[in-house]
Amino acid sequence: MTVPYQAALDAGADPAVVTQWINHAQRDKEAARKKLDALPAVIRKKEPPLDAQQIREITESLGDIAQRIHAADTEKKSPLYEALGITISYENTTRTATVRSRPSSAYRQWLCPRGDLNPHAR
Repeated sequence: MTVPYQAALDAGADPAVVTQWINHAQRDKEAARKKLDALPAVIRKKEPPLDAQQIREITESLGDIAQRIHAADTEKKSPLYEALGITISYENTTRTATVRSRPSSAYRQWLCPRGDLNPHAR
């Protein structure tokens, strides 16, 4: 298989011009690679949603932070809940609450629950 620049050289193209094409293509490739590497992991790889056990482990790992959030004044928690997209629906007849979270932006947990088994951990 002949690559396009080789075909151009074989057809008599100026080697200096072809070298410029190659260098330009390599710069474009490197710029694209840097853009991809800069994307958050959430965008690069679709992660499955956390299950109940993973959420419990994350919450427990927060320790005192979770307790402080729980004890905080409701008005002070409002910006946090809003950023996390947390909504709570209460059904009076069954006395149950449904909590949903749809964050407005990507959030990343920096400590991987799988430790060194995660090849994408930074």
